[in-house]
Amino acid sequence: MFKKLILLALCLLLAACGRAPDTDALRADVERSLAATYGQDLFRIAELRRMGSATDSTAPPGEKRRVVYYDVDLELARDISLGAWDQPGAASLVTLLGAGPRSISGVKSGGNQAGDRIVAHASAIYRQEDGAWKLVTPAGFKAAEAPSLDTGAPPTVTRQLLDTLDQITHSVSYSASSTAQHVVQQELERSVARINGRLSRLQQGYPLAGGPDRGEYLAFSRALSDVARARQIRVSPLITGGGADNIALLRSGDAVVGLAQADTARLAYEGKGPFAKQGPFPGLRALGSLYPEMVHIVVRDDPALRGVTDLKGKTIALGPEGSAVRATLESVLAAHGMQAGRDYTVVETPFIAALPLLHSGAVDAAAQVIGVPATPLRDALIPAQLKLLPLDAAAIKTLTSENSVLMPLDISAGTYPNQPERIPTVGMAALMLTTTDLTRDEALVVVRAVYQTGQDLLAAGSAQGSQVSAATARVGLSVPLHDGAEEGIAELERGKPR
Repeated sequence: MFKKLILLALCLLLAACGRAPDTDALRADVERSLAATYGQDLFRIAELRRMGSATDSTAPPGEKRRVVYYDVDLELARDISLGAWDQPGAASLVTLLGAGPRSISGVKSGGNQAGDRIVAHASAIYRQEDGAWKLVTPAGFKAAEAPSLDTGAPPTVTRQLLDTLDQITHSVSYSASSTAQHVVQQELERSVARINGRLSRLQQGYPLAGGPDRGEYLAFSRALSDVARARQIRVSPLITGGGADNIALLRSGDAVVGLAQADTARLAYEGKGPFAKQGPFPGLRALGSLYPEMVHIVVRDDPALRGVTDLKGKTIALGPEGSAVRATLESVLAAHGMQAGRDYTVVETPFIAALPLLHSGAVDAAAQVIGVPATPLRDALIPAQLKLLPLDAAAIKTLTSENSVLMPLDISAGTYPNQPERIPTVGMAALMLTTTDLTRDEALVVVRAVYQTGQDLLAAGSAQGSQVSAATARVGLSVPLHDGAEEGIAELERGKPR
């Protein structure tokens, strides 16, 4: 009988360990994490359901870890915009809950109100220490692809406009003025080209030059494709090499809309830097600012590395020579009194490829300008072997005073795993671009789809999508705004979208 009791006790102990940490401990840890980042009075956990757990196969040797999966229903106690650029928002929420963008719903463009519910399929990693389970960091996520679009039919052209056009062409054909005939011929050729372009876009969709596979630009493009479908707008995301490649596709006409950072767009518009050979691109236009992209400087978690100036004599991965992003990163280092070749050695390895090199010691730092949270960096920071360096206050002041594209920003606490404090830095806007070939009415259609109030780009798959709002659509523009976009943003600002 005694042996049976011992076996029963062991079974109960193993069962408890298998489910550990329990729901109460999980709830307390979630409440603590939310309060640390957003304050005590923003979120109330209306419901939390523990959905199960599994052994963490990625745990370091010698550590016992478990991934706990749970569903949580959060109620907002007050009005807030989780898409604001200057405070903890949905990016921090994604990280703190260990959720993918598609796993969180309820974050609204234009802001949420008290009483709104935000629901998430979430996860957390726990490590066993001295018989107890301690929260280490949320689990990572992988972006999912947006579904393809349905087909649609273009609208018909009114008979009245065709009759008017017929009267004009017939009246001019009998005119003795060759100049008048030439004017009509030119306008008809332009109209035919624009009509054909618009009909093609209605049938085939708006080709949107996004970015590399698994990158933030492509994730946003696919999310936009998803939400635009509700407005019967066909957006076709394209996998590209990034901002400079996207602008080349706009110039050639192979894309109608494209994404690029503000500094890249300005250089293309002026025909400088990497665009000097092509010359100015005067037809480049902005449809609006989307979200901030911030300077990230990542190093190993070494106590000796506390600021940017500690990188003197180090090797830094800045990406390909001649790129607009690299020029921005070099200016950031220069503002800290550091010059390439004199104070540090440059490696041209791209940011994502440089992250594993940091772990191995092949490079000492990797830098990039990217939206938050950057998925590859989020995954890389989970093991707590890397960290972000803050920029010096004096350097931030110098950079923003000398370059109108740059603005002072913070990477809010909790945006990344193992990041308990805010990181002062600088950033710029990610822009949605087009050309003057896009008609006013088409620009209106696209702008309304992008900035419509109440949409949830986060739930559609973009971690940065919650920061897209008509309230920030003009922030950080570096090229002229398209006339149709100007009209569309103005009506959204007035709260009268069609």
